Amino acid sequence: MRKYVGERIKALREAQEITLAQVSKLSGIDAERLKAYEDGSAVPPIGAVIQLSRVLGSKMEGLLHGGGTVTKHLTICRAGDSLSGKQGGTEQSYAYSSLTRPGTVGHVMEPFLLSFDPKVAPGVPITHDGQEFVYIVEGVVQLFYDGHGYKLEQGDSAYLDSSLPHTFHGLGDHVAKMLAVVSS
Repeated sequence: MRKYVGERIKALREAQEITLAQVSKLSGIDAERLKAYEDGSAVPPIGAVIQLSRVLGSKMEGLLHGGGTVTKHLTICRAGDSLSGKQGGTEQSYAYSSLTRPGTVGHVMEPFLLSFDPKVAPGVPITHDGQEFVYIVEGVVQLFYDGHGYKLEQGDSAYLDSSLPHTFHGLGDHVAKMLAVVSS
């Protein structure tokens, strides 16, 4: 998925005859980082995908999954069958897998399973449009939100306005897993 998301970003940008510098200015994402997303050498975190989809006039699922379609009324994603692949190494210190079937259209939410290795340094808080609901599946995660820290343990959840600075980081000795549902 890493390569294809970057290809979709580049294709949308070029189709609109917009330069990397223009997208950088509009999205607030560094031009070198955008280039790395486009060539597949870096993985865009979910917040960056949301910002880029807004700037490029696409829906988030269009950048993540492409243009294929399935019914917008019901989508079933079978375990291990329809995930878009695990994305690791984001600058937000997590890896993620989309839990929606590629090609799903018409959804206003995107569900993800995030993994946090506590050995990885915390990411810098970011902002993006929309809202998020998160649920800790296993382990312990530190939520940094609008200047405050919150420890979330297995079974805890949070609902947040994504327009305020936020980031997550794994705590403890084991990889933590978190379900995140992001509105787009």
